[in-house]
Amino acid sequence: MPDIKQVLSDEIRRLARKELKSVVLPLIKQLNDQKRQISVLKKEIAVLEKRVPVTVEKSSHEMKVDAEKCKKLRLSSKGIVKLRNKYGISQSELASLIGVSTHTVSMWEIGKVSPRLNAKTAICALRAIGKKELKRRLAALQEVPAENGDIE
Repeated sequence: MPDIKQVLSDEIRRLARKELKSVVLPLIKQLNDQKRQISVLKKEIAVLEKRVPVTVEKSSHEMKVDAEKCKKLRLSSKGIVKLRNKYGISQSELASLIGVSTHTVSMWEIGKVSPRLNAKTAICALRAIGKKELKRRLAALQEVPAENGDIE
């Protein structure tokens, strides 16, 4: 005659496995779906990263300026406004060229804060280029977000 303790223990284990399986299977399916989504997103990121460095590398090489010269550069709020007006660009366009937020450019122009060294270097480089080059860089910066929307 089987041991009742053993039979009861086996039955409890069987029911526990069955219950766990009913809870875990949907989670496993969800995990596999998320893994597939992550894989697709990684591929999209790889495609986008191949596009972006081309424009960023060109502009970073072209914007090389003597750092010591930029440290000594005195930028006033009026000077930043004058630079924008010279090129006929908006605050958001200047911000995207420099790599800061529009709010930051606004605060520079108000005079509440002054640009940090990396922003000063970018501004210094912008002062050295012409309108055509500036428009070309703006066009290159605006092409990248448009391409992001195409992928799906």
